[in-house]
Amino acid sequence: MKYAIISDIHGNLEALKAVLKDITKRSIDKVICLGDIVGYYPDPEECIDLVRSHVDICVAGNHDYAAIGRIDTQNFTYYAFTAMEWTKQHLTENSKRFLSSLSLSSVEKNMFCTHSSPSNPPAWSYVFPDSEEEVFDAFKGLEHQINFIGHTHWASIMLQKENEIILCPQNVVRVNEACSYLINTGSVGQPRDFDRRSCYAIYDNEKAEVSLKRVSYNYKITQNKIKDCSLPIFLAERLEKGR
Repeated sequence: MKYAIISDIHGNLEALKAVLKDITKRSIDKVICLGDIVGYYPDPEECIDLVRSHVDICVAGNHDYAAIGRIDTQNFTYYAFTAMEWTKQHLTENSKRFLSSLSLSSVEKNMFCTHSSPSNPPAWSYVFPDSEEEVFDAFKGLEHQINFIGHTHWASIMLQKENEIILCPQNVVRVNEACSYLINTGSVGQPRDFDRRSCYAIYDNEKAEVSLKRVSYNYKITQNKIKDCSLPIFLAERLEKGR
């Protein structure tokens, strides 16, 4: 099987369309979404529709649950909170029912998929490669060999061999049976790793290979929509900078 794993779309329709178009060129068998379909950007309804029609497995992100009032937005940043209040007003009841149907995790063969840390998905912890405590906690809680997460918008492939945890410098990694893997797919709609291109992952379990893919899209269209919707201008500016 060949899987495409996407995450953190955040209502960015142009980015999602570009990624889905790229996926169609790669003979993918299943598409998995790790959540945060909505939040920040101006097309939450359209993004939900595309996810429902193109994605085979989908789990919830914190913004998805925030949009239906399942989690508190008290700890959201000003920009996240403002955009979420806007998002809540632009979702149909049908879309809200879809978001409420999403679970926090999914298991597909030897893969575990969740939005945040596998060690405690409801805590919405941010597993950055340079955060030793969160990385150790995440690996300590692994029950499967291959684990996909999102949430940080920072693409990375980490592995554990015996007692050593390694951040892989390359974007394509061969899976070693002796290792456990924690792969952050990056973000479709709001990359923050200083590369403004959308990012997603492909896992080919026949080749035993994980790769991170970058896709360019016309972010200026999204920027103009943000201005038209009177969402915070910072959300438009960060798309160009990839941060």
